[in-house]
Amino acid sequence: MFGRIINILIMPFRGLGRLFKRGLKDARSAGRTAANAGGALVASAAGADLLEEEYLEEPPSGIEAALFKQLPRPRLTEKAASELTLEQAAAYASDAKSFYRYGFPIFARGDFFYEEVEQEYLNTALGFDKDSIDKRFLEVTTLFRKTLNDNTRGMLLYWPPLMFAVFFGAAFLLHRSGSSAPFAALAEPAGDGATWYALASLAGLVIAFLVYSWPYKVVQQRNLLNLDNYITSKFARINNNFQVSKRRALNVERDKRMGQREELKEEAGSWTLSYHWFAMRLFLCELVLRNKFYQMRRNTTLYWVGGLALGVAAFGALAVLMAAGGASLQSIGVMSAAAFIYLALTATILRGATSMMFNVVESNEWSRFYIADLDATIRDHVGEDKLQIVTFRDRNRME
Repeated sequence: MFGRIINILIMPFRGLGRLFKRGLKDARSAGRTAANAGGALVASAAGADLLEEEYLEEPPSGIEAALFKQLPRPRLTEKAASELTLEQAAAYASDAKSFYRYGFPIFARGDFFYEEVEQEYLNTALGFDKDSIDKRFLEVTTLFRKTLNDNTRGMLLYWPPLMFAVFFGAAFLLHRSGSSAPFAALAEPAGDGATWYALASLAGLVIAFLVYSWPYKVVQQRNLLNLDNYITSKFARINNNFQVSKRRALNVERDKRMGQREELKEEAGSWTLSYHWFAMRLFLCELVLRNKFYQMRRNTTLYWVGGLALGVAAFGALAVLMAAGGASLQSIGVMSAAAFIYLALTATILRGATSMMFNVVESNEWSRFYIADLDATIRDHVGEDKLQIVTFRDRNRME
């Protein structure tokens, strides 16, 4: 029942959005080129050129695009397991050497926010400065974090005090104008403006709730779904490459002979370091996501508190203005009660922004580091090699 009421309330806004989309239908029907251009415009509007070559079937338009930023799903640049060659394995082994030989700074710089210190380490570990394969992952996650934060800042920090200023300011002016105001019949005989302030509180709540439910909620969930799909695909490919490298490392001696000892040594080392590095990349990429999601959760709370504080400040300014204009204590009390209802209910509605966003992220479907079984792989690999050495040694002794 509650969901039907929400759908009825937002139906006019959705209809308006469809009108905007119909206006762009002919442009989109021009084909893939037009869609690519639309994706580029979305990325450019988001303040980044990282995704300007991404393909977006239906570029955002209408009210959703006007109020909040939406990013397309990033293209996946991670190599597939079928494309993994010995030369690429050697390159991954070189990246692994750089990581294992990196001098981790014990005395980190004294930034105010520790996540910046952690991000610096992660950038170095994943080879951001060397244009590694994970550079794009670092840039994409940063872009999505900034976009999600921008949308949340607008919704939680700016909209509640803005709606308060607009509607309560209008109620104050209408009440002050008295009998000459439009709809003057709504004014109470006592002259305290209760009807005006009640209508202002109701209107502000309805608008804030509608914007929060749509388009903010829709755009944020689309952004996170696009990010979730990208992460799912990237992690799955890293895990597949890990499995392929592991099999190659375990079976590298099967197609080698005694005369190829140096080749065997080099190839076995490359594949072994590769599967080590694929597993570590999963771990480090998870730390990157942990860093980004922490910042989004923390900033959402700060925006929520900041929006409530600005609303209280706007209420205080209006109360002072009313007192300076000679308003009665009864009138100020009525306004205060309406303002309290508006601020309390708005804060309650917007408090669920974090859980609303992260409910769409299916991290349980990611190929996580802890399910890669790196420990079991190392144990089986070393154990199998030692077993073969002992087997051939004892066989040669018996012969």
